[in-house]
Order: sequence, then structure tokens, then C-alpha cells
Amino acid sequence: QAVAQVIDRGAIANKVYGSTAEPLYSLIPSGITSHTNSFFNKYGEPSVAGAAQTLEKAGISTPVKFTLHYTTDHYGPATKAEYETLAKQLNASKLFEVDVEGTPWDKYRPAQKKGEYAVFGMGWFPDFPDPDTYIAPFLDEGNFLGLPYKSTEAQKTLIPQSRREADRSAATPAFEKLQNIVADDVPVLPVWQGKQYVASLDELTGVEWAVNSSADLQLWELARGMS
Repeated sequence: QAVAQVIDRGAIANKVYGSTAEPLYSLIPSGITSHTNSFFNKYGEPSVAGAAQTLEKAGISTPVKFTLHYTTDHYGPATKAEYETLAKQLNASKLFEVDVEGTPWDKYRPAQKKGEYAVFGMGWFPDFPDPDTYIAPFLDEGNFLGLPYKSTEAQKTLIPQSRREADRSAATPAFEKLQNIVADDVPVLPVWQGKQYVASLDELTGVEWAVNSSADLQLWELARGMS
């Protein structure tokens, strides 16, 4: 929770990724049905004072020391700068003392699955265009990260409830509650989401539908005609 209060997502996205990324305040990204800015709604703008109060109430002495692990070769060359920027923000607060350690993916992923990293970064690409693909892989029992996090409400009630809704808009209340649970408990901390751009000639139509929410290129949406 204190980390969530300190980090400046906008600064990280702008400094490292420029116009290709934007701040993310929920597991479900903006532009996807059921998205809500759960982290911003709970924590607001970055606040070192607020983070200090959170740690004090929890009886945690400062600085909190930990190593932030990331993979050096799986998500691109900007990953190193991203995690160094994140650590710099945390260290500047004087509430944390964070080291950064990079590891090649072929060693990183097995070590992460074994639980060798207390704090680590991971990217995510959706499997299909539905809010569930951003929630269940992180929160459900037997999730792909192997997280020890438990939430009876999320795992036994809300996730199954959301999957029973054939009308996906009807699953929004369950997904909103799930996003709020993540902001409250912070088993994972979303930082940024990528932006998608499509360049085209003026005479092409359907460009706005050419890339779906799973980042799949839908060439059948394109046609020649008056724009």
C-alpha cells in the first residue's frame, strides 16, 4: 500500500516509454469493459506523507529494504530504465531502500515460479478480449505467477460469478469489486499500459477497428473508401 502511495506512474510512463505508454491504475486497463481506476480512487496522487502514515499505522520501521527483480531480455531494452526509475522514486521518499537486480528470462521465470523473489516485475499480454484475462491469471487459485495471495471473496465468489454472465456488461459489478480488492490488498501493483497506434493512408476506412483489445490486428476491418 505504501509503495502504491509513493510511485508516480505518469513520470515512469513518460520518462521511460514516452507516448507509447500511459499510467495504469487497475489490473483491467482503460478501454476494456469494467475498467475502474481503483488505485487512483483509493490512493489519489503520489503522497510520501500518506505512505509514511500507512507504514507507521502498520508498525513498520523505515526504511523498508527489498530488492526489486526484473528480467533483462523479455520485454525490451527499456525494462532496465523502468525499474531503475521506480526504485529511484521509492528511495527518494526515504521510506524505502530498494536495490534493483536484473536476470535473463530463462533463469528469471523459473526462479520467480519457485518463489525466490519477494518483489518482482512481470508484463502481461491478454489472451482474449475480456476483463477476465486481466483478473483471473493474477488472483485465481493456481494463478500463473504462483502467488500465495488468498481472497475468499475474489476466488470463491466474484471470479466464478463474473464467468457465469453471458452478457459481459452484467459482470461489471463483480469486476469492479475485484479491482477494488486489488487496490485494498495490493497483491500486485499495476504501473502502466501500452498505447496502440495504427498508421494508414487517408483513403482507408475501419482503421479505428483494426486492432482489438487483445492487440490482434484485424485486417478484415480495413477497406478503401471515403474516410
